[in-house]
Amino acid sequence: MSDLKTPCVEISKIDVEEGFNARTHMDDKELEGLAASLGTAGVVQPLSVRPGKNGRFTLVAGHRRFAAAQRGGLKEVPITVSEGNAHLSSLVENIHREELDPIDAALGLRALAGELNLETNKAIAGKVGKSVPWVSERLRLLDLPKGVQRYIAEGFVPIEGERLLRDIAVVSPRVAECICELAKRQGYKGRYFIDRFGDIFAATAEAHFNNKPTMISARRVPVSVIAKGKKRRELADRLHAISSYKSDDPGLSFGDAEIDAARALGCLVEHRTERRGMASTMAFITDVTVAADLFDRGLGQLEKAAKKKVEEEEAWKGHRKELGESEKDERAAKREEAKARKEIAEIGNEEVAGKLLTGRTGARRKQHGLARAKAIALLFIDDNPQLAGSGLRLTLPTLRDIEVKELKSGKERKKVIWSDAEQCREELRRRVNEASTEAQVNEVMAEAIVAAVVVDQEQLPQSKRIHWFLGNREAEKLLAPDIKAARPRRRRISKK
Repeated sequence: MSDLKTPCVEISKIDVEEGFNARTHMDDKELEGLAASLGTAGVVQPLSVRPGKNGRFTLVAGHRRFAAAQRGGLKEVPITVSEGNAHLSSLVENIHREELDPIDAALGLRALAGELNLETNKAIAGKVGKSVPWVSERLRLLDLPKGVQRYIAEGFVPIEGERLLRDIAVVSPRVAECICELAKRQGYKGRYFIDRFGDIFAATAEAHFNNKPTMISARRVPVSVIAKGKKRRELADRLHAISSYKSDDPGLSFGDAEIDAARALGCLVEHRTERRGMASTMAFITDVTVAADLFDRGLGQLEKAAKKKVEEEEAWKGHRKELGESEKDERAAKREEAKARKEIAEIGNEEVAGKLLTGRTGARRKQHGLARAKAIALLFIDDNPQLAGSGLRLTLPTLRDIEVKELKSGKERKKVIWSDAEQCREELRRRVNEASTEAQVNEVMAEAIVAAVVVDQEQLPQSKRIHWFLGNREAEKLLAPDIKAARPRRRRISKK
């Protein structure tokens, strides 16, 4: 009995049909490696072909092996002849051998559905031997922007990232692309991309990109972001007129009405994070004109409220004057009023003392302990505006960005762009707000304080240094074990 032998044909008799390969790209380094191995062992897995004209064949499956064989200079390759649907055979082979990236698989599924008139994902799944969720998950990737698809194809963004990016991409494809770019730049991929998506999303608003998209935080919109020159000064003056707080760049916090309006206008990108029963939402407006209109509307409402308050005060003064009270009677009335307020205050303060005592039970502490810890932490952050910038930006990758420029010599020069004090403070506030236990709040704050005490700002140029001192010997003594554990070993400067 003779051995069965796989037929071989000359590689020059095999044609590749344009647009037929399930793969849209091949890695040159992988091809070189495969070509080297084929040169030694030959093509072990036959190429799938279908008959052509004049003794020639058209390649159905095995495009990567075919390309490597050409590079390796092979004259003949083993083949198997397929008489069925060529596109289906090629796609199924590549899918089940897991040789396609998710985007190539999705493109192949869509092309197959069009060719065979398959109208449901269930029908497609039946043809390729995969589950319906598997097919649906990949076809949804094709609704994402091309720029996002590229990062998924290259493996930097997992397939599961589609559900996090889809709504953002509908509003601003460029924001979705920049989120992926920043994740790649910072080395966030796979499960880490999913778990830290909120951090990546927040950092995207502050990071540097070519063709940077507009991302205006709805939490506080500074005047400088939505107006310039004369218009900016006009808005600043209007804000100062109704507020006792003065600032070089005053801002306005948007309420639910403004945020809902931006969402309805299709220019709000947002992400909601839920951890252990706690939820927080980050929202950014992607259109400066819309942000300016909402700013003007919100400011107008504040001005109306301020005007109404002044009118009510004036009306009250006029009413008292109409009653004919003399200045002496008015002073006497004020004294009586002050006396009454004092008595009410004394009664109220005694009541507060009693309620504070009843509020010290274990159940009450457990119920409200997390909120109390966050409140104290946020007050401490506001009273120490330089704290976070002094230490955290030198220890947290999310508070710095790397800008790469190519020099005329062809070499790359990297420049670190550090977050300023306000950006660091906002990051610390965000971490406190996302904490789910009192212990986590304490850990976040202790980390910030220890970092500020221990880090060496010699890493920064003089103009970028932010100094903060603990200034409390008793607190420093309590934190001494943490400070000692975090302090790096001493290093000497080598003398050349």
